[in-house]
Amino acid sequence: MNINEYIEKNLVHSIHVSERRSFRGCRRRWAWIFRDMWYPTTTAKPLEFGIAYHKACEYWYDPDFWGNDREIRKIETLQVFKVECYKQSAAYKQGVRDGKIQQFEEDEVIERDYKERIELGQGMLREMFKQSAELDHETYTPVGVEVKFEVPIADEDGKTIWCKCERCWKKWRSYCLSLPDGEDGKLHPWKIALDDPSKRAIWSGLPVTFGGRIDMLAQDIYGRYWIFDWKTAARLSTGDPGSPDDFLWFDDQITSYCWALWTLGIGVAGFVYHEQKKAMAEEPEPLKRPYKGAMYSQNKQNTYDYEVYKKTVEENDPAGYLAGIYDEYLAYLKENSNGFYKRHTIHRNEHELQAAGIQIAWEAEEITNPALRLYKSSGRFSCGNCAFKEPCLAKDRGEDYLYTLESLFEKREKLYYETAESNTDKPQKG
Repeated sequence: MNINEYIEKNLVHSIHVSERRSFRGCRRRWAWIFRDMWYPTTTAKPLEFGIAYHKACEYWYDPDFWGNDREIRKIETLQVFKVECYKQSAAYKQGVRDGKIQQFEEDEVIERDYKERIELGQGMLREMFKQSAELDHETYTPVGVEVKFEVPIADEDGKTIWCKCERCWKKWRSYCLSLPDGEDGKLHPWKIALDDPSKRAIWSGLPVTFGGRIDMLAQDIYGRYWIFDWKTAARLSTGDPGSPDDFLWFDDQITSYCWALWTLGIGVAGFVYHEQKKAMAEEPEPLKRPYKGAMYSQNKQNTYDYEVYKKTVEENDPAGYLAGIYDEYLAYLKENSNGFYKRHTIHRNEHELQAAGIQIAWEAEEITNPALRLYKSSGRFSCGNCAFKEPCLAKDRGEDYLYTLESLFEKREKLYYETAESNTDKPQKG
């Protein structure tokens, strides 16, 4: 078979951005997740929210619906988010009943939490409809959502990297066993070779690939292609060079996704990183007593919408509005009218993409090295929120860390990205 046939049949050792980051962060943790397949039994709430929000974005930007009536699509998109939240709530309750999830909160607390998520998420989507979504209809045309890709990884000499790890062997063995026997009843020759140790020794392995899923691929009015990525965040980043949150300039997801499409012959103009703030516009409420002649708050910490605020003070405090009491604050709101989202457009030149390809190859060679030494990477930030703290400490103390893993985690047959939904939550630092 050629490389493309291997990819079509999913006979590859696929490496994703999440695995690369995990590998660089801590080899012990990486091995427990990506080699031994240990996963926490619960999904973090912020990730659940991101998954639901991502589902809504996927529906809104679906090319098949892009030309449909916008008002109807808005209603349907809000419903998509709501339904996904209900599914998550039902899955949580089922997990508690099955004993797979330990219940830390009362049912009414859980119900209230999911209702609040629905209110927040739908409010965020309405902000998106008012701002970026409308501009997108004038600038971009979605080509595809949830666009999957799989790219062979080659070494510096241009040769494809192959892997013979146990996971690859199991995948290959399962494929061979599914092959039909000959019409004469004889076993397929690949089946015969499965139980021959000498045949396995000379087995080439499976090609190592870089895989991923693009939130949206769009084309602008000039015919250029752009990769879009949706993120939700409590605070919007500036992304400016030299700022504390200039991580986008070093984000390997951006570079590697551009490299993947470039390798496939798709010339993308760049990467659009869309952040949506986890907030929605507040309804202006009158103060208990006027402040400096104003009946409504002018606190910049409030999440007011310019149009709504202006209409409110015009109708309910006409004297103050006509006297210009609100002019400065309205100017601030108008200037920051897109305060609920921010977009960062990142470009990568050909030299950067070539360098990214080399680094991906180096990491792939180490990840698939059977003699790789697995040591922990201790640190204040790397260990602070690590889900594997308990088994890691148990291993260091010479205790039965496998018992801890079996108690707190579940062993899976597939990696998370082979079955799990994507999410839009902003990656955490550290």
